[in-house]
Amino acid sequence: MTRLLIILFLLPFYCLAQTADKYIQEGNEKVNRKDYKGAIADFTKAVQLNDKASKAYFYRANAEGNIDDNNAAIADYTKTIELDPNNTNAWFYRANAKNTIKDYKGAITDFDKAISMSTRNADMYHYRANAKSNLGDYAGAVEDFTKAMEFAPNDPQLYEYRGIAKANLHQDKEAIIDYNKAVKLDPKNADLIYYRANSKGNIGDFKGAIEDYNTSLSLDPKNANAVFYRGNAEGNVGNYKAAIADYKKTIEMDPKMPNVYKFLANALANDDNEQAALDYFGNQIKKDPNNAELYIYDGLVKSNMNRKKEAIAEFDKAIELDPKNSDAFQSRADARLGLKEYTGATEDANKAIEVDAKNSYAYITRARAKAAQHDTSVAMADLNRAVEVAPKNDYAYAIRGDMKYSLKDYNAAMADYNKMIELGASNAEYYLRRIKGRIKLGDRKGALADTKDMIDLNSRFQRLYVELGKILIDAKFYKEALDLYDKLIKTHPKNADFYVERGVAKQNLGNINEAIADYDTAMRLDTASGAAYYNRGNAKFVRGDYDGALKDINLAIKISKEEDGEAYFVRGNVRVALKNYEGAIDDYNSALYLDITNTKAFAYRGLAKSYLNDAEGANADLGEAMRIDPKNEDFLNLRGQAKFNLKDFSGAIKDYDSAIALDPQDPSPYLNRGLAKAGRDNTGACADMNKALQLGSKAAAEALKKYCH
Repeated sequence: MTRLLIILFLLPFYCLAQTADKYIQEGNEKVNRKDYKGAIADFTKAVQLNDKASKAYFYRANAEGNIDDNNAAIADYTKTIELDPNNTNAWFYRANAKNTIKDYKGAITDFDKAISMSTRNADMYHYRANAKSNLGDYAGAVEDFTKAMEFAPNDPQLYEYRGIAKANLHQDKEAIIDYNKAVKLDPKNADLIYYRANSKGNIGDFKGAIEDYNTSLSLDPKNANAVFYRGNAEGNVGNYKAAIADYKKTIEMDPKMPNVYKFLANALANDDNEQAALDYFGNQIKKDPNNAELYIYDGLVKSNMNRKKEAIAEFDKAIELDPKNSDAFQSRADARLGLKEYTGATEDANKAIEVDAKNSYAYITRARAKAAQHDTSVAMADLNRAVEVAPKNDYAYAIRGDMKYSLKDYNAAMADYNKMIELGASNAEYYLRRIKGRIKLGDRKGALADTKDMIDLNSRFQRLYVELGKILIDAKFYKEALDLYDKLIKTHPKNADFYVERGVAKQNLGNINEAIADYDTAMRLDTASGAAYYNRGNAKFVRGDYDGALKDINLAIKISKEEDGEAYFVRGNVRVALKNYEGAIDDYNSALYLDITNTKAFAYRGLAKSYLNDAEGANADLGEAMRIDPKNEDFLNLRGQAKFNLKDFSGAIKDYDSAIALDPQDPSPYLNRGLAKAGRDNTGACADMNKALQLGSKAAAEALKKYCH
């Protein structure tokens, strides 16, 4: 930030001896000629002749500040204040000298005093704001910059620095407003435009960021940071070739730029040419075979290609060259975690932490390894430490939030997800996490607001939008999911996955024929889309075409090489309808083998077991499903159905009571509760069936004929 220019005023002196007065005047003349050392000598002679001459100390302090002898200047300003405590400039200039030697707290105290003495101006607030910024009090800095603007409303630096303070508070939209004002006042300021580009990148306006980086670099082509961050922005809009060019240019300009090789490796990999990435790092290693960092990033490329063992060999070499490289141990720990070598991953994470106790990612990796071994308390302690050592690491909050989510502490998870997005607002994947958290807390409005924000980010990763749609569908936000895919298909008409998920949304809205049409389109776009086949099979199943359903689902299983658990799950449902309960249980077993987190498979397997009168197995499976997701209305209905099958009518009624409490507008639990009451003693059965009929259940009409007439 701009250093205060000390201006000396030639003032009349009344209380000095004539000789001292002469030396002060001569000292001031030398200052005007920038002969600061000569001036200091004259002011010293004046002090020797009159040690009560406060102005002599004051002027000598100014001269000392101009030759960067700030400690001497502070001592003379202090003497001035002792002799003349009402000298506002002495307090103000001493504050600036303290700022220069990084005594920011002392500087703020002096600025406070100077401001309290009523002779206020923009500089006083400006420089106090600087001190507050240096102490991390960005909110206080914003207040002072704002106050300074009252005195100097057209000073571009005030808007620039207030923008920086706001950016440090993660208020990037507000920061951009300040930068815009500053640019109007100072359109050729390369640094200012660079700062604005950074804030645009932080809010996901990558195209705007690239434009600003280009402008900044046209004014200052030597700014390696601008080239580097432009590469990041290019990568975020999917222009990997431009990103790669920028990262290589950054390496030419500043080969020690932090993380440049890491981002280059990612860009090369995302350019769908991992081999180019390997070739690049291979060539760099030939040029510089003792550079440990090159082996690390060569290993990261291989790790991203799922060549974990080869990656570990590269990390081994990096560690051999630099046994104190924490990142090398951390990277090897991640690779071992990917191979489920939890003990080895933990040992490497330990070593990474031993080398660098502030390596936040090492704590995260160790936590993930411990969590995989079901040691959640130790894992949580490591995640807390990861946040403690790097409070601005958005990924640390993301993983800790995931841990809390898995422990069903959804409110605590949301606190971490909020912080995660505050720090990483341009990461579309983070919104998926928070949307899931909001849904668990019943915050439909917040979930849909996050959905909109995620769509507005326009992520290049189309898979994220597939996952988003699945989350919306699982939450029964069918209309919103349909709207999402209608928009996405307009911009990505060749994406088969989007048609599949739109079909699922339509199917859940009762539009079976339209759903099948979407599945058919997906198959034309991608003949190997197993999801298109098993979802079309599911639609045929709903329509009562069991043979057609099994044909599609069997083909889906064949296409996926028997590795798609969802296809087995859907076939299990068809087999239940065909009363092939043993076959259904086999399919649910396969679904769970492929994905043990498939809670639906537990619930439906429990239902299938109830048809075989396996009360113990049914209760165990449905109990596990309810343990994982205790507020799932569908699981309550399934458990109620299982209890009905097992003649536990009272137990069934209790489950249907709970299901109705969760969604009083769903006719199914009313009908099923009515049937359970009919099986018990018929009390209240007809009232429930009538309620189901009022809510739109067609099956309720038949039940009423059978039990109530």
